[in-house]
Parts: sequence; structure tokens; C-alpha cells
Amino acid sequence: MTQIKLIATDVDGTFLNQQRQYNHDRFDQQLTRMAAAGIRFVVASGNHLGHLQRVFAPTPRVQTFVAENGAQIVDHGQTRLETALPLPLVHEVITAILADPQLRPQVLRLSGAHGTYIPQDDQPNDAAAQSYFFNNIVRVDDLTQVNDTIYKINGEWPNETIRTLAAQLNARFPGQINAMASGFGSIDIVAAHMNKAIGLTELAQSWGITPAEIAAFGDNDNDRDMLAHVGLGVAMQNGTASVKNVADLITPTDNNHDGVLNVIDAILAGEV
Repeated sequence: MTQIKLIATDVDGTFLNQQRQYNHDRFDQQLTRMAAAGIRFVVASGNHLGHLQRVFAPTPRVQTFVAENGAQIVDHGQTRLETALPLPLVHEVITAILADPQLRPQVLRLSGAHGTYIPQDDQPNDAAAQSYFFNNIVRVDDLTQVNDTIYKINGEWPNETIRTLAAQLNARFPGQINAMASGFGSIDIVAAHMNKAIGLTELAQSWGITPAEIAAFGDNDNDRDMLAHVGLGVAMQNGTASVKNVADLITPTDNNHDGVLNVIDAILAGEV
């Protein structure tokens, strides 16, 4: 069995439970054991960097983030990689989405280097969730006038429609974007060649770690490429069927019952 040298995990629906919490003490002990075993820990998420840093503040040794579905990689405060969407393409996609009643979402956002930009009149279905996920909101009159480094376009749609709509967006802008259902009624749109697998691989290569030496956890469509690419792809018991189909292992317990932490213990014990 190939020795695992890097463990990466998605956050919502994977590492966190439904109350958006994790067992701080247990995980902190695991970080000590991982460090002793020479295993690096990486957060790989569709969320923006500031949110991820806030989530993992209770365990401050977590300092490596593949954010924005791979479009922004930061390790101990140092930016390793940035992959922005070209602004003309951002404006083209926004215009197409807002002009099509079938594509127009409840909320449309731009995730940028200096803020998450949202139209003045857009109101989310869950204001508390928006405040939780986006602690850098900037209200604007016109998204096409935003001038920033844009990592991702994000929107909210009825949850049962997001996979179909993501496919429609990819077909409408072939070779230009990668639209992925990210769960909770959300679609993330990044650069065509970008996903968590690409971002994680860039980081691992800088450490001399091969894909076969990586274990990764995820629960939704934006995790599929990452799980398929690594040596040990672990789908959550509560994950989507599409993620489970590419996984090497499904967690015996779900995200509400320490699914990730239980498998990390098994990895550290040499049981998987």
C-alpha cells in the first residue's frame, strides 16, 4: 500500500457536520500525529479564503488552503497559485445568465480578491447562510462593472436543478468555463481548466508528493475530479452518487458522525 503523505478535505457536508462544527480537540490531536508521520493537511474547498481561515481558526496549525475550487492556493500566508477568470468572460457569462429567465438565479455573486460582489437587489433564500459563507460582501449596482481579480462566479438556484443548469452553462461556454454543482443549491463557475484536482496537484508537486500519495475527502460534484485523481479518494456516506462512483472508499459514518476524522484515524493506523 502506498504511504499517504497528504490528506485533503472538502469542508461543508464533509469535514463539518450539519451544525457547521467539527471536533476541535480530536482533530488537533490528529494534526500532531500527522505531523509526526510526515503527512501534510490541506483544506480543499469551493469557499473563499477568508471564510476557510475563519472556520479553521480553532485549530490554527491548519494553514494550507486550496480555495475557490483550486483557483486560489495559499500556504502559510503565501499565495502559491492564482487562476482568475478573464474579466471579459466574466462579464459575458453574467450577461448571459441574467438575460435568460431559465438561468437567472436567486442570487449571483462574484468571488474576487478584494470581496464577494453581489447586486444591490439580490436577496438569498437564507440570509444567515450568506453571512456565514461570505464575510466580505460588497454590494454593487452592476456586476459587469466590477474590476477585481475574479476567481469564481457563484449563484443560487433550486437545489434539484443545479446539475442540469451546470451542464447547460458548460455547453453554452464550451472550453471557457467549468460550472460545477457544489451543493446546497449552489453552482460554482471557474476557469475551464480549473478544479480542486488541478489546484491540489500543483501544491503537492511543490512538495514532491505524487497523486498516489494523496488521500482526499469530498461529498459533492465539485469534489469528483479531486477524488478521481488521488490515490485514495474518499466519498462521504452522505455524498452524492456521482462522487461515490469515482471513490475508492466510502466513509463508514457520515459528516454528522466524524466521518472524515474516523478515516484519518484509520489512515494513521495503516488500516486503509
